[in-house]
Amino acid sequence: MERLLALDRALFELLNAPHWPRWLDAFYVFITRDEPLRIPLLCLWLLLLLFCGPRWRVRALWLIPLIALSDSSASQLLKDAFARPRPCHDALPGLRLLVDCGPGFSFPSSHAANMGAAGSFLALGLAGWRRRWAALALPLLVAYSRVHVGVHYPLDVAAGWGWGMGLALGMDWLGRRAPRLRLRAAGAPALADESASDTGT
Repeated sequence: MERLLALDRALFELLNAPHWPRWLDAFYVFITRDEPLRIPLLCLWLLLLLFCGPRWRVRALWLIPLIALSDSSASQLLKDAFARPRPCHDALPGLRLLVDCGPGFSFPSSHAANMGAAGSFLALGLAGWRRRWAALALPLLVAYSRVHVGVHYPLDVAAGWGWGMGLALGMDWLGRRAPRLRLRAAGAPALADESASDTGT
């Protein structure tokens, strides 16, 4: 474990310490804050809810409990369990802190957990790897920004993303199963209907 944490610190210093161009610093500071992205993300959610058909309407509604679960579990349950200090609390030499350090612990990153959950859940609803990577582009940049601005270690971000992605996979599975479970509860011949629909007949 100590070797892993030492490697994590070395990677953090490699990514955070260099004097990056000012425009790159400004970009990561912009996307790492909650406030600038709230309105665009809310507009995207409303677009999915109101104009993209019933399948995406359902997916937009599933996003609400998904984000609530990822945020609460990462921020309250997992951070308190691991109690790892943030790099800005460790007073690392050469640390470039571009935003307020913030209270609380570091592992895992709740930003990365939420972005991993939302991005993965949206990507799972798309067909084709190019569309899926396009849906993941901004969430991945937001997650990485937490290292660039100096408030999380890379392992915090990777663990947060993995946690959020795991929740998204579970929510996607549950969302696909829910209509079938309702049919079975109503006494409909779900198995025959599902097998026929899956084969395209």
